[in-house]
Amino acid sequence: MADLKKQNKEIFKIVWLPGEHEIIFNAKTESPLSLKSPLYELLNQYLDIDKWKIQYNQLYLDWLDGNSESIYNINDQINLSIIDALIKLNKILDQQAIYYWFDIDRTFTEGFTWKYCPISGEELICLGSGYPEKNAFISPRYPLIFPDYEE
Repeated sequence: MADLKKQNKEIFKIVWLPGEHEIIFNAKTESPLSLKSPLYELLNQYLDIDKWKIQYNQLYLDWLDGNSESIYNINDQINLSIIDALIKLNKILDQQAIYYWFDIDRTFTEGFTWKYCPISGEELICLGSGYPEKNAFISPRYPLIFPDYEE
């Protein structure tokens, strides 16, 4: 994945947002991709998207209630399942690459800046000024995209 800039691929991200049906967004423009997009169909071959959204929603509600922080654990099954699906999906994509947007819980953590991939430990790649701060870095080995800002 590290040669992404050389390949000039269009970058998308997956992020679950409360109350939204779409989970795939253009990483440059933040525009949601239509649910009828072929990328959803392709992703659904590797992951049951509707089931994943329901599970993620429940974990989000558990986090809001103070019962769980698993959505912020990169090694939790909910996160690993989407990462695994994206690894497989990105292998068949020619013009696009899809990353999973991940961040820490910023409720009690101020000033944190992503520098290294939480899975591989490798230094992250900066996407540059053409991307918003919330989509600033990608992992060289895993389909992960990270912010460069404080909330």
